[in-house]
Amino acid sequence: MINKQKYREFCKREKDIPIFSKDWWLDSVCEANGWDVVLIEKGGQVTASLPYCKTKKAIFDIITMPKLTQTMGVYIKYPPKQKYYKRLSWEKDMMSKLIDSLPKVDMFSQNFDKCITNWLPFYWTGFEQTTRYTYVIENITIEELEKNLETDIRRRRRKAFKVGVEVFESDDVEKFYELNSMTFSRQGMSTPYSFEFVKKLYDICKQNDAVKMYFAKNSDGIVIAVNFLVYDENTVYYLMGGIHPDFKDLGGMDVVQFESIKFALESGRAFDFEGSMIESIEKYFRSFGAVQKPYFNITKTNSKLLQIRQVVKEILRYR
Repeated sequence: MINKQKYREFCKREKDIPIFSKDWWLDSVCEANGWDVVLIEKGGQVTASLPYCKTKKAIFDIITMPKLTQTMGVYIKYPPKQKYYKRLSWEKDMMSKLIDSLPKVDMFSQNFDKCITNWLPFYWTGFEQTTRYTYVIENITIEELEKNLETDIRRRRRKAFKVGVEVFESDDVEKFYELNSMTFSRQGMSTPYSFEFVKKLYDICKQNDAVKMYFAKNSDGIVIAVNFLVYDENTVYYLMGGIHPDFKDLGGMDVVQFESIKFALESGRAFDFEGSMIESIEKYFRSFGAVQKPYFNITKTNSKLLQIRQVVKEILRYR
């Protein structure tokens, strides 16, 4: 509990901590008692942190990613004006101490923020890494954004405006969840989170001035596309979206996404699509002129039983 209290104060001071690692975000997605944090201190000051969400699956204790949480991982506070080799030494020291302080679990799996490019201390202690990708738009003007759009995006935006599609902001979480659920239903999937979960997350983000939803409606006033953005001091993240299946060809999502990116750029932030390893979704994000950015999924399986299960799953996968 002492660590969590210190971390709450640390989050207030360190404005660059990404939204997904902030204490209030973790309170919502993990519940207040469902997360904890390891801290490293020097001279009475916190210099590194690694929050985690610990859960139990069957008989296994697992540190994993909470729902709707893109990344977590290590945050390091660097001394000013460090030379590069000193920076790497500092990272090694901080990460090694964080690793030593982690609780003993059967499996650890976290996505690290894209700003973490050095995972060697984890490699040296038996962790494994899988590279994943997100797509980011930053440091360009709105005019440059327009020029970078792929031809199909331009065409669909023109069509949307021609048929009277309008974009507006709203706090209607219920309408958002309705269209978001339609998107999953169209793919034969159940929505992986409840309305109550989304509403609670929206409310706490609203309290912290960290959420915005854009809606697109057609000329009859029917909402045809929605998205759910969260943001911190540096980045706007596309967290969730939804399209009405009867109007998916009207370009509603294209105009909604454009307004979202415009909001990010005009507020001095980057726009992060939150990536996808699904080929069709990756192509869509890329079509906005976004730049590919790698981030790391860091894992370690300590349980022998889980290791055997993973090997069996891999064998069956390639049969």
